[in-house]
Amino acid sequence: MKLRRREEGYTLITVLLIFTVVTIIAVTLMAASVSTFKFVKSSENKTKDKLNAEMVLDEATALIQNELDGINSTLSTGSILPNQLLTMMQNSLNRVAQEKKNQCTITYDTLKDGSDADGVVLEKVTITVPVGDSGKVLKKVITLSTVSNALQYTAVTPSNLYLYGAPYIDGDVNVGGDLFTSNYGTYILGQTNYVRTSYPAINGSLTVKGKYYYSDRAPYIWKNFNTTNMQNYFSVVPKIADRNLSVDTIDVGGIIDKKKLSWPNNIPPQIPILGDKVIYGNQSDSTSKYFSSLTLQTNSSYTVNGNLYINNLLNFGGNLTIGKNSSLVVNGDLYIDNDLVSVGNLKVNGNIYVSGNADISGNLTITGNNHYIYIDNSTKTLLGISLDPIQSDVTLHDLTLDGVMYINRKAYLRDDVNTNGSIYVRNSIDVQNLSNNDGTLVLLCDGDIQLANNNEFNDNPKVIDAFFYSNEELFIYGIGSNLKINGGIYGNPIKLSASKGTTYENWNSLTFQKQQETIDPTKSRLSIYFKPDLILNLPKGVPTVNKVTLKEIDTSFDDK
Repeated sequence: MKLRRREEGYTLITVLLIFTVVTIIAVTLMAASVSTFKFVKSSENKTKDKLNAEMVLDEATALIQNELDGINSTLSTGSILPNQLLTMMQNSLNRVAQEKKNQCTITYDTLKDGSDADGVVLEKVTITVPVGDSGKVLKKVITLSTVSNALQYTAVTPSNLYLYGAPYIDGDVNVGGDLFTSNYGTYILGQTNYVRTSYPAINGSLTVKGKYYYSDRAPYIWKNFNTTNMQNYFSVVPKIADRNLSVDTIDVGGIIDKKKLSWPNNIPPQIPILGDKVIYGNQSDSTSKYFSSLTLQTNSSYTVNGNLYINNLLNFGGNLTIGKNSSLVVNGDLYIDNDLVSVGNLKVNGNIYVSGNADISGNLTITGNNHYIYIDNSTKTLLGISLDPIQSDVTLHDLTLDGVMYINRKAYLRDDVNTNGSIYVRNSIDVQNLSNNDGTLVLLCDGDIQLANNNEFNDNPKVIDAFFYSNEELFIYGIGSNLKINGGIYGNPIKLSASKGTTYENWNSLTFQKQQETIDPTKSRLSIYFKPDLILNLPKGVPTVNKVTLKEIDTSFDDK
C-alpha cells in the first residue's frame, strides 16, 4: 500500500514537472512569437515608411518637371534673358515647395546665374523627405540647367551602338538606332584582329529605339535577338527602359563659326628680318607691339601691356615661338598671322587668334570673361599660290589649359591635357595616351573621334575625367589600352571594343588573360562611368540650349 502511494506521488511529481517544462516552453515560444511579430511589424512599418518617402520624392520631382515643361513652352516662343529665366525657375521651385511643405522640404542653390560667358543657368535642388519616425530622411539631389542634355548621360547615340567584346558601362544608355553586342573584341595590329572575351556589361538603364543584334563569331555575323533573353548577350544585364528621350544635337561647326576671329584690317604687316624679335632674359613693354615674328629663348620672359600682333609683309613666317621654361604675358589680345609653337607658359588677358597651325604644350591661360583661343589653321598663299596645301593641323600635348579652345580643322591630343574646359574641333580628333589629372576635359567635334593606344599593356586602368562628343563616329579601344572614363560619350554611331584582365605584347602579337568569361566585368580594359560632377562643377565653355532640363544626380538614405 505504501509502495502504491509512493508511486502515485512520483507520478504526480512527474506530471507537475512535465507541466512546468511545457509551460516554460510555451511562454518562451509565445514571447519569441510576440517579439518576432513586433520585429516583423516594425520592419513592415519601416519598409512602408520608406516606400511612402520614395513616393513623395517621385511626386515632388514630377511636379518640378511639370513646372519646367511650362517654362520650356515659354522659352520656345521667344528670347528670355538668363536672369529672367532664373527667376522663373526659382518661382516654380517655390510653388512646388509650398504645395509639398507638409511632406518634404525643397531647397535650392544657384550654381550658375547665366552671367558667365557660356550663359549657363544652373540650379542645384535638394528634396528631403522624413522617413516616418525613424529619425532618418530620404534625400534626392537634382539639377535644373540649360546645359545640353547630350552631356547628361553615360552614353548617347542617335544611331547605332556597337559593343565589341567586354566594355563596361555604368549609367544610363540611350540608343536611337540598333544595338549590336558580341563576345569578340576587335583591334588593329597590322590588320584587323579579334579576341574571344565575353559579352559587354551595362550597369544601368538601356533605351533602344531600334532592334537588338548579336554575334558569337568573328568576323561578325549579326543575328537578331529580343529582350526576353538579354542575359545571353550581356555579362551584366541592363534594365530596359522605354523612354522617349529627346537628346539635343550640338552644332559644333556652327559654334566654331560664331566664335571666329580674324586678323584686324587696320594692322599693317611688318617687314621680315627688321621686324623679327628675339627675347633673351626678362623684358617688358608698356604699349601694344608689332613684330614679323617673335621668339622667346629658353628661360626668358616677356610682358606686353597691350595687344600683341605678329605677322609679316610676305604673308609667311609671322610665327610665335615660346621656348622651354619661358613665359609670355599679354595684357590684351594676341594675334598670330601664322603658327604658334609653345613649350613654355603663355598667359593672355584677352582673345588669342592663330591663323596657321599650333603645337602647344606647357601652360596656356586665358583670363577675362568671354575670352578664348581660336585656331583658324588656314592655308597661306603668296601671289595666289598656296604655300601650305597640306595642313599639319593642331597638336596638344603635356598641356595645362585654363580656358576654351576653338579649332577650325583637325586636332591631335597626346599625353597630359589637363583642363576644366572645353575644346571644339571642326574636323576629327585623334587621341592617344591621354591623361587628364585636373578638372574635366570636354572634347566636341563634327568629325570622328578615335581613342587608341592609351595606357597600353598596363594592368591598372588610367582614369580620365572627360566627356567625348562626336557628330560622326566615336571609336574607343580597350584591348591593349586600359582606360576608365569618368564622364560620358556621344557619337553617331558609337563603337566600343574591349577585353578584360591582362593584355601584353609578345613578338608583335597580343596575348590575353585566359578564361575571359570568368573575369569580373568591372575588370574591363574600357569602362565608362557617368560623372555627376560634370554638371555640378561645369567645365568652361560647355554648350547650352534654349530650354531647361532636369537631371537626377543622387538619392541617399541619411540621418537627419
